Order: sequence, then structure tokens, then C-alpha cells
Amino acid sequence: MAELSSLYIKGTSKTPQIDFKPGMLQVSGRSIPEDAVEFFQPVIGWLEEYLKNPEPLTRLNLRMEYINSGSNRFIFNLIKMLDDAYLKGHSVLVNWYYEEDDDTIRNLGRDFQALVKVPFKMVEIV
Repeated sequence: MAELSSLYIKGTSKTPQIDFKPGMLQVSGRSIPEDAVEFFQPVIGWLEEYLKNPEPLTRLNLRMEYINSGSNRFIFNLIKMLDDAYLKGHSVLVNWYYEEDDDTIRNLGRDFQALVKVPFKMVEIV
């Protein structure tokens, strides 16, 4: 099987930076795309392909400044896909970064954390 290449999408004022390498997945910035389905489709597709043969440990680092409701379900979809892999016995870790004074992002992370079994670490940025 061919090795999966990495996926890099440069962040903009409306879309997050996506930096996915086998074993290390990073999503950062703002997520208010005009068309969330179009933006996240290749990201979800890459992750589906990766999860067919994941690394011994997969880390997802989420460093979001702002997420609109349209993006929430796609961000959660990424977490849920990793949760499914974790429930199948793969080693997965989700790190949710938030600014110490950003209750919105912190609470969203806690909400997501409550819905999954995957190890989910809340990381405060001070």
C-alpha cells in the first residue's frame, strides 16, 4: 500500500490551517468558511484514508481561535472519527488548546470531550 502523504491547507482569515502528517494532525486558527462542506471534505477524506492504517500513536492538536456553528460539526466529526479508531484499539490523543480567558472555546472543548471516550486533554494557553 502506498504511504499516505501529508495534507497542508494554509489558513486564511476565514479558514483554519490544516497540517496533517501521519501521526500528527493539527488544526489551528479561525473556522468560518463560506462553505464548510467544501472546505472540510478533503480533510475528512484524508483522515478516513489515514485511519485505514494509522501510526502507533495519532495526535490531534486543535488550536482554534473561533469556530462558527457550521464548522463545529466538522471539527467534531474529526474528533469522532478518532474516537472510533480509539474504541477499535488504536492509540489516539486529542489536545484542545484554548486561551485562559476564552470561555467559548474552552466550553466547546469540554462539550466535545463529554461526548467521546478518546483521551482528550484540555490545554490552557497562558
